Amino acid sequence: MKALVRADASVEIGMGHRVRCQALIHAFTQLGWQCQFVVDRRYQAFASPDDVFIATEAQFWRLAEQADLVILDHYGYAADAITQLYQHQANLLVLDDMNDRGEFPAKWLLNPLQQDYSKLIEYPLIGSQYALLRPAFQASHIDHSSPQRLLVTLGGTDPLMLTLPILNTLLASGFPTEYIQVLLGANAKNAAQVIAFCDDNRIAFEQGLADVTPLMKQAKMAISAAGGTLFELACLGVPTVFAQVAENQTRSLEQHVPLDWCCSVRFDTVPEAARQQRVARLVEEVNRRWLDLQWQQNARQTARRLVDGAGAERVARVISDFFETQ
Repeated sequence: MKALVRADASVEIGMGHRVRCQALIHAFTQLGWQCQFVVDRRYQAFASPDDVFIATEAQFWRLAEQADLVILDHYGYAADAITQLYQHQANLLVLDDMNDRGEFPAKWLLNPLQQDYSKLIEYPLIGSQYALLRPAFQASHIDHSSPQRLLVTLGGTDPLMLTLPILNTLLASGFPTEYIQVLLGANAKNAAQVIAFCDDNRIAFEQGLADVTPLMKQAKMAISAAGGTLFELACLGVPTVFAQVAENQTRSLEQHVPLDWCCSVRFDTVPEAARQQRVARLVEEVNRRWLDLQWQQNARQTARRLVDGAGAERVARVISDFFETQ
């Protein structure tokens, strides 16, 4: 069986689509599938040499017709574009977050948030049990030691370059540098300046780690972007102050913040000149919650109940079972 995965990555798009699709590819591969990314040539710098590169949508349609399954994780596809793709390959799995693209047909629809979709979706896969995490999270066991670190991680690209102002504000607030752990994505903006700052202030940092679970397990709390990392931190029970850096993170925060294992400060809707005020608010929230041990304990328990790390395996099994019964 062959699956094509349509997802792009760039500084503007971020790395989250590709990362969660890689988790799904791993699960399908374990069941004997052949999987391959299909990527727009404009984003070749963030792709793998093994990917298939396309310049037009017609090229993708021809590839889709030859596959058994197409997995679409791409905000560039509105309802009409998804409908066109479905006409070329009805065995279509659409990954979604916001449920804001209108009605479209698909065999399967995956959203780790509770959302209602039209009857054009044959098999909705809805809820946090379908959150797509890398295999390391499923294999991770809860660390019963007492974590001491504040993990600062603003996504694969840190599109708004928030890491450095957050670190500056943390230090100005008197937060102990020995407790800070910075995690930079391989393609993080402003990485050289962040690394220099960390060196100057003896702050621990890592960049481009293939497995982030050891750092997350050491985290008493985290400051994080609110993309796919939200589900990773929930799985490992890390209370978090999220920096919202993109519109597509709105629904996940609307559903998770009321559960009180996390809180959030929004950055994507404010001009650059006003971001420092939001950074100060975020750091104030971190300092307040850093000493609230009862909240942290409750938050850890709540978060771990939400995500078990086996979502990709569940999705791959559901779809494989469908093909086995045809």
